[in-house]
Amino acid sequence: MERIPPSGTLKMFDLAKKLEKEGRKIYHFEVGQPDFPTPDNVVEAGVKALRGGMTKYTPARGIPPLLDAIEGYYASRGHKIEGDSNVVVTPGAKMALFAGFLSTIDAGDDVLVLSPAWPTYRVMIRTVGAKPVDVPTKPGYELDEEVLKSKATKTVSALVINTPNNPTGGVLGKEQLRLILDLAEDRDFVVFSDEIYESLVYDGFKQTSMLDADPNMEHTLIINGLSKAYSMTGWRLGYAIGNPETIENMVRIQQNTTSCATSFVQAAGVEALTGSQDSVQKMVDEYQKRRDEITRIFCEIEGIQCVNPKGAFYVFPDFSEWGLSSMTLAELILKKTGVTSTPGSAFGEQYDHHLRFSYSLSLDDIREGLAEMRKFLATIR
Repeated sequence: MERIPPSGTLKMFDLAKKLEKEGRKIYHFEVGQPDFPTPDNVVEAGVKALRGGMTKYTPARGIPPLLDAIEGYYASRGHKIEGDSNVVVTPGAKMALFAGFLSTIDAGDDVLVLSPAWPTYRVMIRTVGAKPVDVPTKPGYELDEEVLKSKATKTVSALVINTPNNPTGGVLGKEQLRLILDLAEDRDFVVFSDEIYESLVYDGFKQTSMLDADPNMEHTLIINGLSKAYSMTGWRLGYAIGNPETIENMVRIQQNTTSCATSFVQAAGVEALTGSQDSVQKMVDEYQKRRDEITRIFCEIEGIQCVNPKGAFYVFPDFSEWGLSSMTLAELILKKTGVTSTPGSAFGEQYDHHLRFSYSLSLDDIREGLAEMRKFLATIR
């Protein structure tokens, strides 16, 4: 348990709740989940499965209709996978990631993490007895080839990437993914590609999967799920795609831990992947409006640098000119304006001059909250 630290954002969350109890208006820019309801057709599919008695154990790998739906979803994007050998369905993408780490990483290994990065990667890596090693990127999550090569030593067994990225919203293109694969083949390590935000991309951008670079999955494990694209965070439904040996090892872990993903949730997942995708497009369209607005506002604030994100629903502006740690600044902003953000230090020590803001809240709240923050920042700059 000493390897598992408390959440780096717990202090901010507790403070926000305390202020809300006092009657303060709080603008929740820290929330990392969609603010849209789960689509009606998905909810109805889950209810129908419940009423139909789908409340028992399922195969640890996942129900065949869902494995087929995942196979079909990737086939529609030009990727050939076999649902019954390349896929395991898990209770949330976190479980897919953790089972993947347990299946491929030994205690004492070094695991590269392309950063800035979601804090849970490092916690999981430490939990399996390995050492996380940050590989900083250029602004906007642009790969720094020389830095990556210098970090890829003989003790490295894996690399974790996340595209679109949390917290920057940056993406890795096909050439960058091909470079990563070449290095993985040369140095013999596994690439964990977290693609949970793949559907949330803007301006007509087409997201590239690590499967485009490594279709045979010899050095790749894809982590994905339905939480973000279908606003199903509480349903807990994720999956991994990889070569049969790795997936079979992950199935054995699931057999001996969670047994399976929840039965009726898997039925809802089939509907999500095979039913109408209109709700996904509506959500993307709304997020793009919010992204445009929040980026515009940050770029107008003197002293702040903010890269326009291509995906996900976060911005990661640089507050270096204020000369404060990210935790101190985030706490000050919250107390004085009610705007809650996530300290950049949670995503890597070298990002202590950044704050992460989610735009999974209404346009009115974005404008109102950031207007309050802007006035306050001008008094302490």
